Amino acid sequence: MEWLVFILLTLLALALFWRLPGVSAALRWAFFAFLAITVLGAWQWNKEWAAKFKAHQVFHEKLPSEGGAHGYVSSDTCHSCHPDQYESWHASYHRTMTQYVEKKNVMAEFEKVSLSYYGRPVEIEWDNGELWATMDDPKWLYATPIETLKTSSHPPLSTRKRLGLMTGSHHMQVYWMSSGHGNSQDIFPLCYLKEEQRWVPFKDTFLRDPAMSHYDQKWNGNCIACHVTVGQPRPVSPLATKTKSAELGIACEACHGPGERHVKMNKNPARRYKLHQSEESDPTIVDPQDLDHERSSMVCGQCHGIHWISDSKDYYLNGIKFRPGGLLNQNKKPVRAAHLDEQPWLKAPLKANPRFLRDRYWPDGMVRVGGRDYTAMVESPCYLKGELSCLSCHQMHHPQPGSKQMELWLDDQVKSGMDSNEACLQCHEGMRDNLSEHTHHTANSTGSSCYNCHMPHTTYGLLKGIRSHQIDAPSIKVNLETGRPNACNLCHLDQTIEWSADYLEKWYGQPKPALNLENRRIAASVLWLLKGDAGLRALTAWHYGWKDAQEASGVSWQVPILARLLEDPYSAVRFITARSLRSYTGLEDLDFDFLDEASSWKTSVEKALAVWETTQKAENQILEPQRVLFKSSAEFDERLIRAMLSKRVNLSMDLQE
Repeated sequence: MEWLVFILLTLLALALFWRLPGVSAALRWAFFAFLAITVLGAWQWNKEWAAKFKAHQVFHEKLPSEGGAHGYVSSDTCHSCHPDQYESWHASYHRTMTQYVEKKNVMAEFEKVSLSYYGRPVEIEWDNGELWATMDDPKWLYATPIETLKTSSHPPLSTRKRLGLMTGSHHMQVYWMSSGHGNSQDIFPLCYLKEEQRWVPFKDTFLRDPAMSHYDQKWNGNCIACHVTVGQPRPVSPLATKTKSAELGIACEACHGPGERHVKMNKNPARRYKLHQSEESDPTIVDPQDLDHERSSMVCGQCHGIHWISDSKDYYLNGIKFRPGGLLNQNKKPVRAAHLDEQPWLKAPLKANPRFLRDRYWPDGMVRVGGRDYTAMVESPCYLKGELSCLSCHQMHHPQPGSKQMELWLDDQVKSGMDSNEACLQCHEGMRDNLSEHTHHTANSTGSSCYNCHMPHTTYGLLKGIRSHQIDAPSIKVNLETGRPNACNLCHLDQTIEWSADYLEKWYGQPKPALNLENRRIAASVLWLLKGDAGLRALTAWHYGWKDAQEASGVSWQVPILARLLEDPYSAVRFITARSLRSYTGLEDLDFDFLDEASSWKTSVEKALAVWETTQKAENQILEPQRVLFKSSAEFDERLIRAMLSKRVNLSMDLQE
């Protein structure tokens, strides 16, 4: 219809011009030629535009769609009435948890870049605002063992795939590509690390047994559970999906519930005025701050917890049934590993998946992986016996949107002052004036930080140590029974288990358990670093770079021991080790790539030791050298270090952060 109108108007213009008096024949024909060229050009432009629009439409049909969930109206609808809250949410990492790929959203800056995935070339480039990858066929790539990839003669760069969806923007960014089956999304093999500003294999960003295969993940069956608002996987065949979500990312209605009724009711200005005057809560929407501590925490727990899908058919068709204000106990149930006898429905699933608990919890049921803070917090006495909630320390909206204070808040969304002892003193007020009496450390020292003793970094995730959110007290007995490091020795890296046990007995009356010879003579952190499982090695290596631990333990003895983990079989452990080593004098520019071939690792260890010999050795003043495997203050015990390494726990690990 548009083209018919355009042609009729063109013919009318030509007829009118042709009939004008005094116009020469040459000018008439010139005008005719101009109109003809214009029409042909417009027709060609329209043809190309229509083709691009059609291609764009077809591509987006292969992506998970937004909207459609009953009662959900999207965050944009909230903007007009709640501009400040919208602004702080819009700046948050919750919003950018899942996004469509657009140049403004991609953290890496490039036009075209050549990368490598275990020796296989991968090229990514921008083409008219679209992100394209030229690579091996994903089916062949993910079906081929990693060691085979490195020497394969398979023709490279055989497939061109457009990347349309991405998750994350806080620490890393992961990309997805259409599988060709409905809107199912396959993982792109490389992801971008924000702080390091580099592309790495997605597999190597997790603490995962190197013998395990690729992470051949499907976004629709995994990330959708927490990285969107009300995700509905909706499988239509064994391979294809018609996935929907109310909104990509963690949006307003993820925490406040569906807003349709709220919007409809508040179109009445008299109602809005009455609510404002009365300062009452609006019953048409959920404000987590108005809920009791259990239900408000469940709002966070729908994502920040360890769950089991108890009704997979209902979940995959309709998504999670939980709505803010309700109970988190329906088709996505929280798992409490320390109370399995109270969850009989878990027996059969755990029998079928024996690694489920091991890859998520310490042996006593305490969470050991990041992002699962709700599951940890609900086991805390402060929650079970008090009214602790996620909102006791965190806030989802900053009171000063756009300010420098808000920029700092974005990292963990902690309330002002709650990154200090105020977080605990808000309830334990009686300790404010006699803190040192309780901690036996000077009031302003890191030893008097409530967090360091009661929420130590015994959780692993995002290539670092993370504070446990199960509030607990240091216990040598638990340390020995579970393998989980105690808070005392995570700060005092140069001290033994016995040293900590003696002080816990002296100060707090904690019975001292029987200890073997190693726990009496060798620093606990050294044992964990050299003999522990991969998760324990990663946590300990992170603590060797932690400023608080370095202040308590000195910095002149760690390098000869820590450097050995540059040869660790787990890539995540090598990554963390190199980062910690760079915090020591002389090693700031340590030339080590955690993705290099194993043949180069030994050379890197030798280089680190050579730097230590020239920068730290002369400064050593170790009171008891043998505790940290030194023969003297200037000579480490190479034989004993190797003996310790030979006793390493080689349990297969795949921590599900």
